[in-house]
Amino acid sequence: MGNRKKIRRDKLRGEKTRKSQGASAAQATMPELLPSAQTLFRYGLVDAQTRELMAKGAAATKPMVWKRDEDAVRRIEAAKSIEELIDLLPVARGLAEQAWVDRMERFEDEAVPASVAKLKAAENIPDEGMKQSIYELLLGYFRWRGDVGAKAVLEAFDSLDDYGRSLACVVLGLLKAKASADRIWSFYQQVKLDRNDTYLVGALWGLIDLQDERASGALFDLLREAYVFDESFGFLSLAGDSRAVLPLLAAATLMPKDRTSDPLMALISIAHRIGRQAFMVELDKTLSPKNTPQVRESLVNQLLAAPLDQAQEYFATFYRGLKPDELAQGLQVLGRLRPT
Repeated sequence: MGNRKKIRRDKLRGEKTRKSQGASAAQATMPELLPSAQTLFRYGLVDAQTRELMAKGAAATKPMVWKRDEDAVRRIEAAKSIEELIDLLPVARGLAEQAWVDRMERFEDEAVPASVAKLKAAENIPDEGMKQSIYELLLGYFRWRGDVGAKAVLEAFDSLDDYGRSLACVVLGLLKAKASADRIWSFYQQVKLDRNDTYLVGALWGLIDLQDERASGALFDLLREAYVFDESFGFLSLAGDSRAVLPLLAAATLMPKDRTSDPLMALISIAHRIGRQAFMVELDKTLSPKNTPQVRESLVNQLLAAPLDQAQEYFATFYRGLKPDELAQGLQVLGRLRPT
C-alpha cells in the first residue's frame, strides 16, 4: 500500500479529478473499492473474517509468484527470534508478507516491545515506500493485540510521520481505544487543511469507530466547505447529524447526475438516525418560495419511507468487511498498484 496515499479529490461542482502521481486508470475507476490507502488498510483489519479472506486471496496467487517470493518466505519461516523476524520486514513483500504476518502471530504479545522499538525507529528510513510498508505491517500486528496493542500504538504515535499516524488512528479506532480520542482529534486538527493527501481519512475513521461526537462536526465542516473525498458520504451515512441535512441537499443539486445517489443515501441514514422532527427543523431553516410545508413533508416522507438497510447496503463496505467477490477485485487492483 506504500506510495498510494492519494486517489481522488473532488469539489461538489464536479471539477476535474486530481489523481495522485503514478495513479493508474484502475484507481480512478474504482473509488468505491479503493478510495484511499487508509480505508484499504482498514478493510484488511476490520474483522477476523475479512482478514482470513485476504489471507486466502494471497494464498491463491501462490503458483504464479512462488518462484519470485520463495527465498524471502523461507528466510521468514526460518527466523529463530522476534528480532530476526522484525529485521526481515524489508523482504516481506507478496507471499512473504503473509508469511511474516503468520509468524508474528505466533509470538502474540511477546513481540510487542521489539515492534514498538522498530516502529519508533522507522522515521529514519530514507526509502519512503519501505517506511510505509513497515508502518502497515507493524500497526496491522498491533491491531490484534487488544489493550496491549493500543498502548503500544500510543507509545509510538508521536514518532510516526503523518502517513503512519493516519494508519495508527485507524488501528486505535478498531481497538476501541477511547483514551486515544483526544490524540486522534489533535492529529485531525493538524492535517484537516491538507487537501492534497488523505491523512484526515485515517483520523476520521478513528473518531467514527470510537463514536466520538466530534466526528459529526468535522464532517459537517468539510461538507460546508464543499470539500468532498471518496469516503465523504459513507462517513456521513455512519456519523452525520442534523447539521449535514441542508449541505447534503445542496450537494444533491450540485453534483454530477451519476453521483447524486451518494448524498441522497447519506440523507436517508441521517433521517432515520435523527428522526422526523429534527429533520423538519433543519428544512424549516431554508427560505424559498418553493419550500412549502407540503414540499418539506413530502421530502421527509420519501426519505423515511426508504428502509435504512437500503442506505447501509449502498455504503456496504463502510458497515461491514469485504465480501469475497469484492475482495478478489480489490486484490487484483492492489496487485497492479503495489511495489514488488
